[in-house]
Amino acid sequence: MTAPLLRDRLRAATAQDHAALDAVAAAFDFESISGYGRFLSASAAALTPLELALERAGVGTWLDDWPDRSRRAAVSRDLAALGLAPPAMAAQPTPSRGFAVGLLYVLEGSRLGARFLARRVRGAAPGLPTSYLSHGDEADLWRSFLAWLEAQPKVGLRTDEAIAGARYGFQCFSAAFETAASPGVPNVRAGAHVRI
Repeated sequence: MTAPLLRDRLRAATAQDHAALDAVAAAFDFESISGYGRFLSASAAALTPLELALERAGVGTWLDDWPDRSRRAAVSRDLAALGLAPPAMAAQPTPSRGFAVGLLYVLEGSRLGARFLARRVRGAAPGLPTSYLSHGDEADLWRSFLAWLEAQPKVGLRTDEAIAGARYGFQCFSAAFETAASPGVPNVRAGAHVRI
């Protein structure tokens, strides 16, 4: 028997985390400017510190097309188009390589849901900016990420660290979304941190 793919291990280990995030995301009103703005602010509050932490860890040396994958500039453009300031955000410590692989799984996997949300937003309110949700649509970034993921050396990559990184990535987005889903509530979870 062949060993399960890393993608399958990560998906199975984080199924509950993924379902919890989807449930929280469903609370946003994507048809209104205020609801969509809260979603973008929460996305930026989670995504930006994680991308910066990955860059401190050296993601650009492992994933040559990282500059094409980074989405923090896109979400910042969308916020600016709505007249919203970037949210306050908590810094993240520099992750280990294994932990970073799990974080990347969450960030890259979120592109699949973003495509669906982009269609929903365009259908309900065509004038809203969707740079973040449609980022990378012209390239097959998810498929190329999966090829990169499965090419990771099996020796030295701890699957438990990758799973912990993926769970943490889902938790960062869930926490930011939970806070931002209610109008008038700051969108940063105070004191959110984990040793990575």
